Amino acid sequence: MSSDILSSFQLDKDLETSKIIVAKEINGCDSSFFISCVLGHCVKNKNAVFVISTHNSQQHYHNVGLKMNYNLQKAIEAGQIHFYDAGEELVNSALENKCQTAEELWLNIKEPLLQMYNKFNAVNVIFDGVSHLFDMQFSMIQVNEIYKKLIDLIRSFNNSYLIFQCNVASDDDFTYVLANLLAHKADILAEVESLSSGLSADVSGHLTIKYLGSKFESENMNNFETKSSQYLFKLFDRGVKLLAPGTV
Repeated sequence: MSSDILSSFQLDKDLETSKIIVAKEINGCDSSFFISCVLGHCVKNKNAVFVISTHNSQQHYHNVGLKMNYNLQKAIEAGQIHFYDAGEELVNSALENKCQTAEELWLNIKEPLLQMYNKFNAVNVIFDGVSHLFDMQFSMIQVNEIYKKLIDLIRSFNNSYLIFQCNVASDDDFTYVLANLLAHKADILAEVESLSSGLSADVSGHLTIKYLGSKFESENMNNFETKSSQYLFKLFDRGVKLLAPGTV
């Protein structure tokens, strides 16, 4: 049941160039189901993936994957997927009074990522919780440097995509600024938001997908309008289903 997400992100077909996708969480909504859907697609198609996480653990995605009928741990053991738990490493470094610098974090990402690319000739990257770098005492300038270097590297790769997942705490928070900066770099922006009315048995939340990359294809930039699609979504143990507004 992940096909709706894959087709909306345009990942259900071969890529001709690199693609940057930003998942923006609003009002505390959780977008980790995006990542689980994409990981399942990559595992089943034997696509290489480099996961950087400061939010959910490897065990979390493995448990979700089993419900969605794929085994993440086996893919990791086979070398197809590399899971870098940056959050755990940064916390351990802080507890030992050996706080990592932004440059050290970048090298921990860059070196194994290049090794995977040289081996597979294409590697997709998922950054789960980029906004949590602020919780690790990184400044806006440092976070900006890290994501810009990562985007530049992926843009130099063939047939690869990069997914950023970021949470927006409030409109006057650094996370709001970061999400907007990432959106300017994105080809696709997915805004996921909880229901304003609260919990529902039929719907889990709202999803708006904006195809920002199409602006580069417009012949007349002055008349450019962002293409977008709006959905309701319902989460299940085995995936997610997108619903047209007004159908529930």
